[in-house]
Amino acid sequence: MSDDTKEYEVGYGKPPKATQFKKGRSGNPKGRPKGAKGVNASLKRELEAKITVREGNREVRISKAEAIAKRVTASALKGDTKMLMALLKLDTDLFNTSDMDAQESARAVEPDSVDFDILRDFFSSHPDGDCGPEDEEANDVSS
Repeated sequence: MSDDTKEYEVGYGKPPKATQFKKGRSGNPKGRPKGAKGVNASLKRELEAKITVREGNREVRISKAEAIAKRVTASALKGDTKMLMALLKLDTDLFNTSDMDAQESARAVEPDSVDFDILRDFFSSHPDGDCGPEDEEANDVSS
């Protein structure tokens, strides 16, 4: 007797042969249904939509995102400080000072060879610390 003709024991984790998936067939032929799109996806889709705007004497079809960028830029150039700040915050190349500040402050904290030379000369000329700032002030007062 072969395995197919043997009596199949049905139980936990062993469904009847008639209800098992056939070879080559998926249990979910349509696939997983797509869930709701997020707010970001909806906003992206909306900003990618094309609209017609008038530039000078002609009408041009551009995305809503491009139209917003043109409006913000034009307002900033006219002197609107809120729009200027919005533009600078959007453009990371122009307004990304936090990375530069962090790099500059890291460089300012680390002493270089010139700093070490100055300290070495100072301490070698005053080994006992006789001529500190407090001593100079005391000499000025007594004179």
